[in-house]
Amino acid sequence: MLEPYRRALELPGAWQFSSAGFVARLPIAMIGLGIVILISDRTGSYAAAGILGACFQLPAALGAVATSRWIDRVGQHRLLPWLTIAHALLLVVFVVSVESGAAFIVQAMVIALAGLSQPAIGSMVRARWANIAPDAARLRGAFALESVIDELIFSIGPPITALIAFQIGLPFPIIVAAVIAAIGGVSLSLQRRTEPLPHAPHDPAQGRGRRSALLQPGLALVPLVAIGIGAVFGSFEVAVVAFTRASGDEAVSGLILGVWAFASMIGGIWFGARTWRLSLGRQMLVLPALLAASLLVAPLMGTTLTLTIATAIGGLAAAPALIAAFSLTERLVPARQLTEGLTWTNSGLAIGFSLGTALAGFLVDGHGPAWGFWLAVGGASFAALVGAAGQRTFSRHAVPHDEPDAPPVAAAWNADPLPGPRPGGILGHPQPESAAPESPATGS
Repeated sequence: MLEPYRRALELPGAWQFSSAGFVARLPIAMIGLGIVILISDRTGSYAAAGILGACFQLPAALGAVATSRWIDRVGQHRLLPWLTIAHALLLVVFVVSVESGAAFIVQAMVIALAGLSQPAIGSMVRARWANIAPDAARLRGAFALESVIDELIFSIGPPITALIAFQIGLPFPIIVAAVIAAIGGVSLSLQRRTEPLPHAPHDPAQGRGRRSALLQPGLALVPLVAIGIGAVFGSFEVAVVAFTRASGDEAVSGLILGVWAFASMIGGIWFGARTWRLSLGRQMLVLPALLAASLLVAPLMGTTLTLTIATAIGGLAAAPALIAAFSLTERLVPARQLTEGLTWTNSGLAIGFSLGTALAGFLVDGHGPAWGFWLAVGGASFAALVGAAGQRTFSRHAVPHDEPDAPPVAAAWNADPLPGPRPGGILGHPQPESAAPESPATGS
């Protein structure tokens, strides 16, 4: 079972850049929760916390597309250090603005810039794997390893955040995240021998002037499903913090969210390791519906222990829904547009996360933590309804790729801001054995 990981890490320089990537990505699982804990305490408003969380998450997702393209053109070592340092400094400035009582609009602008400058470390690491992997089988093992690391990050990040916040001070998780991001990002940029070479922005081999992948039949529905699933993540995070604070157990909020991510990892490994007779189109209806059903008990929980159990159940259902969304994306677009298609799905998740965080804040302020959990149920239900509406389209157009020269699966440009199995990882999309990686996995 561990053989693919071992073979990947035996490649020259692999464990060094993968380790640096782990350190650089850890803050992704700390900043959002850190914002919610800090702002809700300082302002007494979960709406304000949700808005500032959204101000960070949405620019982070959208900015990753632009910065990843830029890095493809100039090289990681040229741009990554500057992005990393700017991101870290802006996080510190945000904390200072909050603690000094700066205007809310100033805080929003600073945290938005911090999100905009957040490097897409996950995509850069996957680009390095694609650059050094000698064959498609080794690349699949490497992507699987990074998917496990992603889930590990979101399993340990929230508990670390809560521990720092409630044992040292509420502003410190964001400051620690800034320091870790700077160390990891600079360390990754210094590893030149595994870095992909820059390439021209207009590669004739990639095609020029082709229509957007979003215009492929059925694909536009998948980001809508992803918005619903993303809203589950965003609203659940705010609701957990509000619930634990109301219960007098604030410090366990990170532990509960860590349980969610760990259960998601287990559910993803179990689901992705099996072959299912249910078509991908039908999965896009059934799995979000199961996620909604698994979340129904969360608003009814009265103690942190029962909420933790309910969270574990919901987490088990979260990853399969994500896997189905990414799998369906892979089937709905030509192989040459796969990176763009995956980016649209990731963008839907990011938008949903931002909306869920902001809306949950207002609902929690007005009606209590349970309404944040009900919003999560609503997000999953919305995803299921969109999946139901697309059944005929999905069944008609979700077909396996038959292009003989299809490239290996690439990581989406903005794969970082959200938890969950990555499309090239746990799922292990089929990749032609004859197609060796020829270019960075971040797209052009």
